[in-house]
Amino acid sequence: MLADCPSVPRSRSLLPLSFVILVAISAVGVPSAGARPAQDPFEFHFTELAPGVWTGERPDSARIPVMGNTVFVVTEEGVIVFDGGGLPLMAERLLAKIASVTDQPVTHIGISHWHGDHSFGISAILEKFPEAEVVAHSFTRAAMLGSPVAYIDRYPDFLTNYGEKFRVGAEQGLDSEGNELSPIERQRYVETIDHLELMGAEFGRARVTVPTITFEDRLVLHRGERTVEFLFLGAGNTAGDILLWLPQEKIVATGDLVVRPTPYLFNVPPRIWSATLQRVNELGYQMLVPGHGDVQRDTAYVDLLIELADTIADQRDALLAEGRTDDEVLEALDFSGFEERFTGGDPSLADSFEAWAEGPFRAAALKALTGEPMVVIGPRHPEDS
Repeated sequence: MLADCPSVPRSRSLLPLSFVILVAISAVGVPSAGARPAQDPFEFHFTELAPGVWTGERPDSARIPVMGNTVFVVTEEGVIVFDGGGLPLMAERLLAKIASVTDQPVTHIGISHWHGDHSFGISAILEKFPEAEVVAHSFTRAAMLGSPVAYIDRYPDFLTNYGEKFRVGAEQGLDSEGNELSPIERQRYVETIDHLELMGAEFGRARVTVPTITFEDRLVLHRGERTVEFLFLGAGNTAGDILLWLPQEKIVATGDLVVRPTPYLFNVPPRIWSATLQRVNELGYQMLVPGHGDVQRDTAYVDLLIELADTIADQRDALLAEGRTDDEVLEALDFSGFEERFTGGDPSLADSFEAWAEGPFRAAALKALTGEPMVVIGPRHPEDS
């Protein structure tokens, strides 16, 4: 998420560099239930969801630096990857796992959206499989050819910019703004210090890989007896979020349209996001791999996201109909009925929910009506709310 935020979030303006390096410095969620600790920040825990269908999950989805989950599908004619790693070491570990289960080459790499924590490592896959095609929505290709990904130029300066802040935070128990760190937050700082050299080296290896195949709505690959679909069901996290859909296995991977345990809601138009999520549910999936977090085996979490989106949009519309000013609407939007349901009373997750969901969603709810450009997903029309 936010590239320029090495501190505990309180209130925060929406920056054009959202969703990249250091969300976990403050979005301090907890590991998936039953997950063992990762040895370093770039480890995947791989699980076979169905024969030949594997997911690589970050054991602690909020660990510094935040990186997305991955999925790969083994077919009779090659391996199809979805979100192949935010840094090269992750892609290399993905390749090692693929090699342990098949000798098939990687033929396609899908990119769910343009944020680098899902794709800045896939150059390592192409070094081994240079003929592999990179698949994304046309919006994603345009973003990756333009200024949105310019933040990658700051990756090599990671140690210089943030190393001392982590050390001071770990020693003093305070973030760069003087806010007291929770025990979990302080532990994350300590873990980060242990791996600063590795992190700096990987940030220096990061590369932008531009998609070679784009589509607007649906791309279907028939590989032997297996069908693999890339779908665009509507905007949400960005205007080009695509899904990986396996209709025979009833497995969907969503990228950051769905994130657990608390969602990322920077510049997300509530009603657009709700409609997109409803289309996701209409697929009839039995397993859902989110962009970050643990695999879901029913629709309950997506239902909660839809309820959140619709509730906030309804509140906004009612408040505006009363003649409230924009500032009054921002203040009056009520998230109290949702925080506990997302956080379970965990104070660290409560901080995460305020920073990455409630705070930005307030602003996004109004921007969606005004036509003001959505920094992350591009300009929206007033009716896209």
